[in-house]
Amino acid sequence: MSRPITSIPPSGPLHLGHYRGALAPFVALQSDSRTAFLAVADLHLMASRVSRPVTAAVPDCAATLVAECLAAGVDADRCAFYRQSDVPELALINGLLHHLVTVEELLPQRGYARRAARADGPPSLGMLGWPVLEAADIIGTSATHVAIGAGNARHMEICHGLLTRLRDEWGIDLPDPAATVGSVDLPGLDGARKMSRSRGNCLLLGADEPTLRARVHTMAIRSEDGACVPAAYLAALGRTAEADRVTRGLTDGTTSPDEARELVLAAVLTHIAPIGRRVGELADDRSLLDGLLATGTERVRDSADATLRRLRRGLGLTRV
Repeated sequence: MSRPITSIPPSGPLHLGHYRGALAPFVALQSDSRTAFLAVADLHLMASRVSRPVTAAVPDCAATLVAECLAAGVDADRCAFYRQSDVPELALINGLLHHLVTVEELLPQRGYARRAARADGPPSLGMLGWPVLEAADIIGTSATHVAIGAGNARHMEICHGLLTRLRDEWGIDLPDPAATVGSVDLPGLDGARKMSRSRGNCLLLGADEPTLRARVHTMAIRSEDGACVPAAYLAALGRTAEADRVTRGLTDGTTSPDEARELVLAAVLTHIAPIGRRVGELADDRSLLDGLLATGTERVRDSADATLRRLRRGLGLTRV
């Protein structure tokens, strides 16, 4: 049986891009598992946006994130939810792994360049070490599969490199997971290359039906790079045949922009609106959400402690 993992920073409400990027692949992977792991990546959040207001909002954002994931199909009976900062063993694993990777290996990351460009000030060491912390989650939980967004797919190269180094140089043989890469970035509703909360051009998973209708009716037809925006959304929602027809129809004039938007709206109301309704129901049960994080944290601590012991023995760091 597989042990899948994914991680999502608690930076705000999830949107369709998050769902297609990592969450939907994770939901598919959990069907073949008894144990799955979903990291509420608050330490990753701190790497790019560390401030008192950001960290103060983490508990509420973490609970909302759990509600959104449950509403999107994550199985609470199989999945251990946890906040990274609640698992000290993972911080120790992260520290050990940082000694086994070079700065030259970390600098070429696409994700680092993207996050550094968005940073308010100079990039932090945590931002550079983002994929190492990601590897600590993966290695600490002995995950066999990783659901990861297309923008961070190269982070798996760092993880594989660390596992190879541990095996070949130190004789520590740990599971080397397979990566399931989600859809490429969705264009924004305004035609921007990427959907983004900061630009306000996204469809939130927790949005109600009137909001979804209003948002879809504003959809641009062509993105900044000339792609067909309605077709991209239809494909992301699993309607590839309709996406192909819309692309052809908008090109040859047999489909109007409003007709294309209505097709997208029908798909959104089928796939996304039920998630929003469920989020509203779950968000009212804070004790359930906090309880899932607490029980999941204990499961992850047990797994991470066993991995940490193996690493310490293999690296010669056991107590005298």
